[in-house]
Amino acid sequence: MTLFQIILFAASAFFAWQIYKFVQSLGDGETKLPSHTDTPPEPEPARPVHPGAQEIDTLIDKADTAYGEGNLSEARVYLERAEKQDPDNPEVLNKLGFILYKEGENEEALQKYNRSLTLDPGDDLTHNAVAAVLRKLGRLDEAQEHYKSAVDIDDSFEETYYNYGRLLIEKGDLEGARMMFEKALELRPDYPEAAEALERL
Repeated sequence: MTLFQIILFAASAFFAWQIYKFVQSLGDGETKLPSHTDTPPEPEPARPVHPGAQEIDTLIDKADTAYGEGNLSEARVYLERAEKQDPDNPEVLNKLGFILYKEGENEEALQKYNRSLTLDPGDDLTHNAVAAVLRKLGRLDEAQEHYKSAVDIDDSFEETYYNYGRLLIEKGDLEGARMMFEKALELRPDYPEAAEALERL
């Protein structure tokens, strides 16, 4: 493996880790990526093989590198090029949705995430991402439906319950929020954000 390949691999891993951390704090209203998770992300699924797959992989790697260097606009350009070549690639759509969300382009981000969900409706992290964008847009009832879907898909991911609880606070359902924070703590007892949120109720 060359030094350049090692650098690209490290940048890609960093970008995937940032997306994972972002999903864990969706809807917190924070302007920076959270850093409260100790669990590494699951490995990404293998990318589907299709004509031009190598070129798309190269564009994704370049986007990962640009993001790792803090250059969102450059990362966006690479991901938009990848999307033009393969508009049915959930990985590309999710990463592009993430970049758009970070740039404040919430409607566009929502379109990308929704497109990804039509291709892979069983992805709980994408449901979390959609819920976060909908919360930002003030569409709380729709956001709640996506948190419900995320829980139905994976009822062992404590971050979903935490984010769901924060949504319920916004909706004025404090008892429902209490149940969500308690469930998050049941799954992860050393979860300070959930413990603090529960104490504030």
